[in-house]
Amino acid sequence: MNGTWWLVRLRSAPTGITLAAGSAAVVAAALAAAALIAPSELVARLVAMALCVAAIGAFGGDLIAALATAGIAWSVLDGFLVNRLGALTWDGAADAARLGVLAGSALAGWLGALAYRVARHRRDVVRMRVWLYGDGFASSVHAHKEASPRG
Repeated sequence: MNGTWWLVRLRSAPTGITLAAGSAAVVAAALAAAALIAPSELVARLVAMALCVAAIGAFGGDLIAALATAGIAWSVLDGFLVNRLGALTWDGAADAARLGVLAGSALAGWLGALAYRVARHRRDVVRMRVWLYGDGFASSVHAHKEASPRG
């Protein structure tokens, strides 16, 4: 790639490991949502799954794994939280909206991690340039020492 590899993978964990962790997190979130949220509140169950997927996107750092986790989350949501006993069905616009929400939350989590990484990278580059060009710690200590009233 042309130096932009970090745009897709923010961390060094392999995609399969991140996907496995995301799948486990989705199952745990589905169990928690089934236990804590009433079956009639489908939007609250969707929000719980979307928060889980966004966390995988943010902390996993891999866009492909985050989007695949969103697909797994949709299948778990549709099969166990919307329908009963693992029956997957397609209800048209409602399921398309649920899938869009989950994919959007995966993308939002990943973009948040990317924004943090870019800001951190720029801060580190500025610090490195200051250190390399000699305008760093020594000159700031010297200026502070001259301005000190104690001498």
